[in-house]
Amino acid sequence: MDVAKRIGVRIRACRERAGMTQDDLAAAAFVTRQSVGNWENGKTLPDVQSLQLVARSLGTTVDGILGDEVPAIVAETAEARRQLARYMVLYGALYLVHLACVLLFVRFTAEGNHYAKLGVLAIVLIIALGEDAATRRVRSITRGRELGDAVSVMMFVEGYPEGQEPPNNVFYRVILTNLPAVMTVLYALIVLVCIVLALL
Repeated sequence: MDVAKRIGVRIRACRERAGMTQDDLAAAAFVTRQSVGNWENGKTLPDVQSLQLVARSLGTTVDGILGDEVPAIVAETAEARRQLARYMVLYGALYLVHLACVLLFVRFTAEGNHYAKLGVLAIVLIIALGEDAATRRVRSITRGRELGDAVSVMMFVEGYPEGQEPPNNVFYRVILTNLPAVMTVLYALIVLVCIVLALL
């Protein structure tokens, strides 16, 4: 049984001992009943603030709910941060290779080199498969931590405490907040560069 499941079993046992329903506990912790269900089923862990409210509502302590799981939670969180950081670097590298492939494809099209174009398309296909596998892995890491957007993922990777406001800089307030639009602009610039190269 993993850490989240063991903590979930403790939360359920404490809740039942206190004679509370999931709805009662959800109201006391200012979360949804679904969140309480996810905690008890080991799908997610409560954040620090919710954990304090849950412990107080159930007449126990945070240590009573966490037991001896704190070192395991710390190690698991550190590993998740490392993995997410590696995948972000991988995404950046794949993006640059993808960009290089687009530029090579335009060049080989202008030269009429069809075999080279097929080679570039094969590389692009491999990149797409790699991106798909990486995306699935990132989703599995972020799912249990309720990291729903690029800002929360980056704050998690950088080690900011839960509930803290994002830093007030261009990266967080503009780029990460508008990541789909930023990516669209970057791809439009790539297309524009390709058109210019094709016309030369």
